[in-house]
Amino acid sequence: MHRHFTRSIALASLILAGCGSGGGSGSGAAAQMNLLEASNGFGLLLPHQVRKADANGNPTQQVVLIRNFGDLTNNVGPFNPILPTTEWPIETRLPNGELGNHYFYAEFSQPIDLSTALNPTPAGQSSFGLSGPITVLEVDPLTGQSQPIPGRAFIGGATYAGLPTGSPPELPLQQWVTLDSSGKPVANPAFDNDQNGIPDGLGFPGTQSAATFGGASKLCSPNTFVFIPDTDGDLTTLETFPTGRQIVMRVTRALGSQNGRKLERQCVASSTVGVDNLPPEVATTPPPNAIPVTSPSFGDNDVDPATSILVEFTEPVQPTTLGSFPTVVPPVVSPSVALTFGPANQQTQVPYTCLPLSVYDLTKWELYPSFGFPGNGPATQNCGTFNTVAVTFAPVQITDFAGNFNQTGAATQFTTGEGPGLVNAPVVPDVVYVGRVGATPGVSVVDLNGYGQSTGDPQFDFSYQTFPKGWSNFPNNPNLIQYGPTMYPPLFPGTCTVDGGSSGAFTLTRDTSLNDLLLRPPFITTVGEMALGQSLDLVYHNGKDSTGCRFSGGNFCSINGKKVIRTSFNTSQTIGPPLPNQAPAAIVPGGANPVSFAPHPNPPPLRFPPLCLQPFIGGEEPTSIFTATPPGAGLGFANLLVPGNPLRQFDLPPTGIAAQFQNAFFEGPDRIILTTSGACLDYQYRQQVGHFMYMLDRARREVVVLNSNRMTVLDRIPCADPTDITVAPNLDFMAITNQNADTVTFIDIDPASATFHKVIKVTPVGRSPRGLCWDPGNEDILVCNEEDGSLSIISAFTFEVRKTIFGNLERPFDIAVQQRQTGFGFNRGVYFAWILNRNGDLTTFESGPNGVNGWGYDDTVGVSPFQFVNPKKIALNYEYLGGSIWVVHENPLNESGAPTGEVGGAVTRVDITSGATGLLPLGGFLGFTNPQFRDMSTKVITSIGPSQLTGVPVDIAFDELNNLAASQNLQSNYGVGQGILINGKAAVRAGGQAAIFPDYMFLAVPTSSEGPGVIDVIALSSGFARFDTDKYEPGVQSIPCSGARFLATYFRQ
Repeated sequence: MHRHFTRSIALASLILAGCGSGGGSGSGAAAQMNLLEASNGFGLLLPHQVRKADANGNPTQQVVLIRNFGDLTNNVGPFNPILPTTEWPIETRLPNGELGNHYFYAEFSQPIDLSTALNPTPAGQSSFGLSGPITVLEVDPLTGQSQPIPGRAFIGGATYAGLPTGSPPELPLQQWVTLDSSGKPVANPAFDNDQNGIPDGLGFPGTQSAATFGGASKLCSPNTFVFIPDTDGDLTTLETFPTGRQIVMRVTRALGSQNGRKLERQCVASSTVGVDNLPPEVATTPPPNAIPVTSPSFGDNDVDPATSILVEFTEPVQPTTLGSFPTVVPPVVSPSVALTFGPANQQTQVPYTCLPLSVYDLTKWELYPSFGFPGNGPATQNCGTFNTVAVTFAPVQITDFAGNFNQTGAATQFTTGEGPGLVNAPVVPDVVYVGRVGATPGVSVVDLNGYGQSTGDPQFDFSYQTFPKGWSNFPNNPNLIQYGPTMYPPLFPGTCTVDGGSSGAFTLTRDTSLNDLLLRPPFITTVGEMALGQSLDLVYHNGKDSTGCRFSGGNFCSINGKKVIRTSFNTSQTIGPPLPNQAPAAIVPGGANPVSFAPHPNPPPLRFPPLCLQPFIGGEEPTSIFTATPPGAGLGFANLLVPGNPLRQFDLPPTGIAAQFQNAFFEGPDRIILTTSGACLDYQYRQQVGHFMYMLDRARREVVVLNSNRMTVLDRIPCADPTDITVAPNLDFMAITNQNADTVTFIDIDPASATFHKVIKVTPVGRSPRGLCWDPGNEDILVCNEEDGSLSIISAFTFEVRKTIFGNLERPFDIAVQQRQTGFGFNRGVYFAWILNRNGDLTTFESGPNGVNGWGYDDTVGVSPFQFVNPKKIALNYEYLGGSIWVVHENPLNESGAPTGEVGGAVTRVDITSGATGLLPLGGFLGFTNPQFRDMSTKVITSIGPSQLTGVPVDIAFDELNNLAASQNLQSNYGVGQGILINGKAAVRAGGQAAIFPDYMFLAVPTSSEGPGVIDVIALSSGFARFDTDKYEPGVQSIPCSGARFLATYFRQ
């Protein structure tokens, strides 16, 4: 047995015998080594104390001990600071008023392992017998320097003293203090090392007192460390701690207990002698460098752009004077610390949140930037000015618990290396989102516009003779060529990867490091299904009012009052700003950015400094309405970016956008130079562009809320086992299946709601729920319970299961729903759902009303006569409103539904056919008949197979370049509430028109003949042939995308 281990056992026995037991070892949580309290005898120094906050964050009379992060973040706020600590008196006085030495103690939940706290060697006495895990320091805040305080340390009333013995020599452990029968500390006369007739322990707190005082007995516990200042080696000469200094006790996690457990959380207790008038300052390294103690440190290179920043102060500081907690969304911009990057004339400040490393140590804080810093980019790009990060601490901003402000500023800087860069991605309707799995999971964006000033490679041949692959396509934007700097806001070709621009249509957007994986670890752990919610500009915008920019920015012309969504049907398939004499499709004052058309350019470039710092808006506004307004009120410029051939070749530029009809307009806010909103033109589109994007991260058991334009994490919502997701057509709620919990979680996604991004209900369903779909008419949520072969129908009114169906189901796992046919399709007055089963069956569900006078079964009505081998996914087909779906599977079918004999990936369209229209009463006795198709059948319309596909697809999506989202939702009379005026997710609009008109199908193929993963693109209007996305290579090319697994678009169910 190791001699130090045997010595620890022996010493522990001595202490227990001398002072009595102070707590057992136990097991589990009870055996943890935790700090119980730290004190100077006159008041509690740890845990910190705060008044309990009420619902509005105001202090109540109840005092809370801060023992965990919940205690901290739930109670501490700008109007409810941490309470001041108690100082030592200037005199040598004990808590009971008698004369005595100052002292400092820390009590723990377990007996202390002496070998981790005290040093028995003669050399160790130069550090006053402390071995390192516990230190007692005096700190000069003006210089930032600290030094050990001379003194004597005790554990359980014992200390190392006397003459060293043994080899190597060590001082013996001597029990200088014991307890009398009343619990009062008394000096042990057995130890008088200087032979002066006075016990060496006399002077220990309470040993010179006539009577004990509160808490004196715990000073002799084996769980308690006690430190007494002692400059002359004689405790009877009473001493105080140094004045004019912070007195600090640091306890690291290296401190151990006798049961072998280490301290759970590091601790720092601090106070002063006399009134605390010492300022809190950033700690610095020793002279001559005297640089701030931060990590990354001054001059560090090749730092991960996703780094947080650790900073140390000379004493504990008030949290809210440093910054806001991560629970504050968005973070409040703090004047205390500026995290900046970029050229001197284009500085960008990054908002941050902060947390201490431990609630018992408020001297060390970690600052979490709201988004990653730019990486250094590829070596070929001159972007170095963007990867130097400056950290500047402002004076007279940060306070300690006594209200003292820091007096001196501090600054440090570091440079980032390669890593996740900044992202500026295009937004709907010009995108398809891709979830990618593999060694490095993440999210990519397929750019269907190709003319935006996204992050990317800025290289371009300005002779316009060659157009190399991968170089920027943004300079081919005809509006940039024709108008450029004369537009408002002006447009210029990019010079770095922060504004390099798109590589063209049907390419993956890249970040500033030219990586096409825009979101990846550590921000996520796994990638799952994705969905889009409300427009970000409803929450984050640059309007100069109380709902917009609140710090460093603001434009009177961007306020809600000047934003009027005014749209018309430009064609039967498109919605845009009204043409002369057109009836409006929607007029919505203050409405969200329309989904029917994109900003121009898509996206607008990043700008430095940002439009607004609080909330952070780092992108330029879209091209202003002022640019298009006729001369006299505007510039009168026509939009030259029109439909055409979106693909370029090495020696041929593209000629237009991929959309069949125009889907981008000059509708941004008026000029920022206007000083009142009254002079501003009305507008329809503003920053923040993009939407709240929800991605399921099963490994972390949470829904990750993203900014779809910047790919920054906005929030995280805990969820038991997030498996699949669906969004309500009115964009007020989303539902998520939890496969391993047999539940569906409902989350509020309405930014105007008091419970925004909160779980509002968890509904039990059948076993192993997987696929689910919110009826586009807002009546029900249908859930496939794979393990028990059932379908749970949840009411959209109550979020309770109203019915469970078992018939015609065999391990159902995915579902698509078309809303109630009223005024379109067969006008049957019911809604249909199609359920995909693991055995390849396709089951049809028909809604009610059933019973007497009913005309719908509210049940499954049958199974298609053909099967799909190894089914993968099902999706609604918007082209045919009688009822149509696409099924992703293996081995294509012929028109009769029989296998063609080809082996490989397939995607098949199935339609409902019927000879009857209108309501079909159920008939039968009291309306009860066996569910059946009733003059309906399902038919294979087309089946795309290996002749077109490069492998077996696993997911499917469609472009939404032309859509009717900017018109009112068509909602069933049986649905909840009224259809929202714009951007609703109903599949059909008024007049029986489909919501989207896709030209392209996208199929995720993880294992492809073209590589480790691609996205096959099928041209729906060209005989379902595979579309060539890359004219630089011979043959037909798909979009390279390794690990492609999940696809998402705005209307994707």
